[in-house]
Amino acid sequence: MGSDSSQVQHWMTQNPYTCHKEDSLADARDLMAEHRCRRLPVVDDNGHLTGIVSFGDLRQAAPSSVTTLSLFEINYFWAKLPVSDAMTADPVTVAPDSSIDIACRLMLDYSIGGLPVVVERKVVGIFTTTDVLRFIVEQST
Repeated sequence: MGSDSSQVQHWMTQNPYTCHKEDSLADARDLMAEHRCRRLPVVDDNGHLTGIVSFGDLRQAAPSSVTTLSLFEINYFWAKLPVSDAMTADPVTVAPDSSIDIACRLMLDYSIGGLPVVVERKVVGIFTTTDVLRFIVEQST
């Protein structure tokens, strides 16, 4: 690889799945399950980043496993609550030309597992701990 292979853009997932803050928690959960991802950037109608929701955020927003709610009530809860109730607004981001070192430092400093990659507030990718591991393995071979 070229000298710039240590930039986020070479390791990120391009054009990640996204959701809107008005989407239900059930829709976000289903999208994550269908595409086997653990976080979704939350965008507005112009594709501008407004937040991020992770699988962990959804778990925290869910009713406790010792709840007295029925399965019907739990499903109703998931279908009615919007992503905005569980998302992190204004998440930490990186640019495509940011170095892997900077991205890793941000992930460590903020104890997060992924960063939306943005250009002029538009989501162009997502960089996660899995991408960091791929980078490390590639560099060591």
